[in-house]
Amino acid sequence: MKAKIFILLLSFSLFSCDPYIFRVAIDGNSFEKSFNFECGKIDISGHVLANSQTSIFLKFNLSSPIMINPENMKAVHKGELLAAEVFLSNVGLMDKAKAINNNDEVRIIIDRVIKSGDTITVNIDDFILCADIPFNIGDVNFIFVHRN
Repeated sequence: MKAKIFILLLSFSLFSCDPYIFRVAIDGNSFEKSFNFECGKIDISGHVLANSQTSIFLKFNLSSPIMINPENMKAVHKGELLAAEVFLSNVGLMDKAKAINNNDEVRIIIDRVIKSGDTITVNIDDFILCADIPFNIGDVNFIFVHRN
């Protein structure tokens, strides 16, 4: 009986996390997560290159146009705001807001030496605008896991 109660409490504690904080464990291979919103769907995927560069890919399947503003994307590691470059496929480096009208891919590159167990928190609130309304999902925490 005590074991059943413990398992029940454990399952509630696992599901009672803040729904706006997404924790994604990644290793040398990759990860993937999808989000639906008014203007379509975003598939987020990425990988780590030699423990020094994190690439995050946002692949869009749009039903209506969106606006991407690279100045509003924030990445943090151990309390430090990280520099990141945002690229749009077939366009290159984005330094200002740009409309996307079709299915396209945005790549975010973060150069940072990371260790197993480290977390990079990426906040894309106000980075994506759908019908002039920010797509606010909160923080996405990328937890780096070294697997042998």
